[in-house]
Amino acid sequence: QLNAVIETSPTALAQAIAQDRNGTRSGLLHGIPILIKDNIATTGDGLTACAGSFAMEGNIAPRDAFLVQKLRAAGAIVLGHANMVEWANWRTLSKSVDWRYHPPLLTMFHTNSPRSARGGITKNPYVLTARTSGSSSGSASTVAANMIPVAIGTETDGSIVGPASLQSVVGLKPTVGLVSRTGVIPFSARQDSPGPMGRTVADVARVLEAIAGFDPTDPASKDAPVPEYSQTYNALTSFKNVRVAISKEAHDKTKNRFLSPEHIDAFNQGVEKLKTLGADIVYAPYPNAAAVSKSKCEFDALTTEFKVDVEAYLSTLTWKEGVTPMKTLQDITDYNAAHPDTELNVLGQSLMLRSLNSPNQTSSVYLDALAVCQDLAVTNGIEKYIKDTQADVIFALSATWSPGYPAIAGWPILSVPLGYKHSVPFGVSFVTPKYHEEKLLQYGYVFEQATKARVAPQFLPDN
Repeated sequence: QLNAVIETSPTALAQAIAQDRNGTRSGLLHGIPILIKDNIATTGDGLTACAGSFAMEGNIAPRDAFLVQKLRAAGAIVLGHANMVEWANWRTLSKSVDWRYHPPLLTMFHTNSPRSARGGITKNPYVLTARTSGSSSGSASTVAANMIPVAIGTETDGSIVGPASLQSVVGLKPTVGLVSRTGVIPFSARQDSPGPMGRTVADVARVLEAIAGFDPTDPASKDAPVPEYSQTYNALTSFKNVRVAISKEAHDKTKNRFLSPEHIDAFNQGVEKLKTLGADIVYAPYPNAAAVSKSKCEFDALTTEFKVDVEAYLSTLTWKEGVTPMKTLQDITDYNAAHPDTELNVLGQSLMLRSLNSPNQTSSVYLDALAVCQDLAVTNGIEKYIKDTQADVIFALSATWSPGYPAIAGWPILSVPLGYKHSVPFGVSFVTPKYHEEKLLQYGYVFEQATKARVAPQFLPDN
């Protein structure tokens, strides 16, 4: 009914039975079934990570993704692959929201429901005709529908936060490098970050503890101790002595056509709840928001990185006998063109073709884009915002620009449920500097417990 699961592992049940017979607890996630996004590789369990694309069927990964190794070591049962927006939404420009001038999250919030050739359109368990956002649409949908307790998504810009928000689950995009990307079909090695999705902050904290950690094969990975998130997420009971930064401009519906009175009212109630919990609220506009959008720096950088990083991943694969191997992005676009009924007619591939012809990573176009992003979005953007406001955390509706800054900067962001409009959920996000996930989870937990915003889905046919 939801098109949220692409495939299940034929070995999962045997693994679960073996754990039961063993009689001893194997780790933090002992016996917990978990779905992983269709861009996360596994081996020996009958699954094939394809990023939602038929072009990738028949590939053989050299080993489990590093995070899958950690899941298995923690006792989790990898049940299967969740549906996703094909190639993490890098197929074609939306007709209603131009990717070049809007953050990817806004694009996925306000365009047609995300889909993949391999899995179809993922449906929202709250209202079946409502948007799910993406690209981790299936991961959020299965958790929201109570099909699975927890799932893994990935985010380049908004791909965990968006689906979590629109399907009333908790979603965490960690600091880039806190969770290994090795064995994950990439979009951008500079911005990609896998993260957990669950119905509660507590569940997300447990999964994060299991999958975080140093991977010497991931250049972004940091060799540092992993906090016991499962033990510390509930360490705070209030926001006393916590300074919270909020941009009124980002939540002005006259300046953001995607916000409704319901969004604004719920957000304002959330702010009042923070105040009653003891938060010190400081209001300040996001610096350079318009300039970042107009510069297209993120779009230009990602255009090049998609080709480079996807082809680097393809070089690690072998292929089943009789299957035409995909060795380059050109191979993939050629496959799509040769299979229009399944791959091209609905999805298009203008973005893939743009990447195919993009300047390389030594070009002035690419290097200038990185420099502009670093200047406008990071140094004189989110870093300046935190410094000038002296805030501990940023608080924003998930349907605003909130994911864009942390995406470019590599900062973590946590979305928790907030409210509903015509039975369709929407969430709110907390953002902290890098490697502050312990505090981020604590802030999210206090807010979650104070608001109790999440309700079970009703699978309504329409809103």
